[in-house]
Amino acid sequence: MKKNNSKSENPLNINQSTYELIPKIKELSKTMSQKEVQEKLKINKKTLKKIKDAENINFRTTYLPFGVTPKKSIPYAERYTAKEKSEMYQKRKSNETEDDILDKRERDKKYYQQLKKDKKRFEKKQQRDQKSAINRWQNLSEKDWELKKQRDREYQAKRKERLN
Repeated sequence: MKKNNSKSENPLNINQSTYELIPKIKELSKTMSQKEVQEKLKINKKTLKKIKDAENINFRTTYLPFGVTPKKSIPYAERYTAKEKSEMYQKRKSNETEDDILDKRERDKKYYQQLKKDKKRFEKKQQRDQKSAINRWQNLSEKDWELKKQRDREYQAKRKERLN
């Protein structure tokens, strides 16, 4: 019985058809990640790793083209100017109907009832709301501050009426 001498012919111990893919893998590695090449050529992960190690192929590690720096995200508060925000708000409100407002109130009621059932979530939500309210009112002029206080008084009066 003759011994199989495939080791000398096949140092990576992979199919012969896969050897034909090595130039293509080298070409794709410039623009694709290892996972993308694996999916495109439908090669087994271990086989691709063997080829990568033997041929010293470096795949792209980021999903950005070479030389491009990642974009820094803009904080939400700075994405739009006050004028743009007010225009968007007016546009949204102009299309809103009475039914939409009533539906929103119903959704809010359901949401807060569910939150009350889950007290921890409700407490966290209240704290977040309080912090955002404080941040919203921090940089107000004196005139706007008076307006806010007046609204708060009216709200508290209505709330007391509802509770009674």
